[in-house]
Amino acid sequence: MVKAAALAESQGIPLSFLQGILLDLRRAGLLHSHRGTEGGYALTRPAAEISVGDVLRAVGGSLTTVRGLPAEDAGYHGVATGLRDVWLAVHGAIAVVVDRTTLADLLVRRKPSTVG
Repeated sequence: MVKAAALAESQGIPLSFLQGILLDLRRAGLLHSHRGTEGGYALTRPAAEISVGDVLRAVGGSLTTVRGLPAEDAGYHGVATGLRDVWLAVHGAIAVVVDRTTLADLLVRRKPSTVG
């Protein structure tokens, strides 16, 4: 269980900004919260079962945007028509990376290397 204030302080971000993110994550079913002095936030599933893509979609909606629209909604005319395919390929490549990377993977990468 992690308290929002402690998390905001450790990450150097404003508490009010973090609370919005935590609310998005809770609404997406990735976090649950407990009130009270022993309260805070916890993941609803093990970190190995939550992808970075899950988090990004919960907080930001689409993984990629073009002119403020999700990449799949972007439309072009004339000689630029092929750009839609480019943006869809970019979206697909991003999805592959973020959907195969879990929160547990991030924790492992954070630990200092013992290889010297």
